[in-house]
Amino acid sequence: MATALASRPAPVRMRRPAGSVVQPARQPRGKSKSSSRPTERPDLRLVETVPGKRFSRVTSALIVIAFVLTSIVVFQTVIAEQQLRLDKISTEVRLARIHYDELRQRRAELRAPDYLREKAMMLGMWQGISAEFEEVPADVVASVIAATGDMDKEILNPPMLEDLVSGNIKNVKP
Repeated sequence: MATALASRPAPVRMRRPAGSVVQPARQPRGKSKSSSRPTERPDLRLVETVPGKRFSRVTSALIVIAFVLTSIVVFQTVIAEQQLRLDKISTEVRLARIHYDELRQRRAELRAPDYLREKAMMLGMWQGISAEFEEVPADVVASVIAATGDMDKEILNPPMLEDLVSGNIKNVKP
């Protein structure tokens, strides 16, 4: 059967010549073939289409209500996500502050004079009996500066000995 379908030629549509009159396929009842004459085609014209509504008012209202409710749900979800993120950041900040306070406490303990005195004694250091200042000659200072090259401004221009002594003497009471 498949070979019969394949060997059969395709149907060919016959075209009417231009200007020919169309004969109706059916005859209306009560009229015979002999009394029929060729009918002429009526004049054709374009009729504007009337734009119809896509949706009824109820359907439009339901769509708007569904959109508003969906927007509210999405907005509330975004707010909840941001609140969780804010809570996480707040917790991290609180933990960082606690850690900072612990580090400050530890630093204060390490810089305490009693702790420093104890560690110095363990290293074999002891408190000095008197304080003597020695003046460094200018040529030694110049050779050190020349040997070290470019230096920081504070190190490059150290305060004069008189400034150091006068600052110490003002704080000391006889």
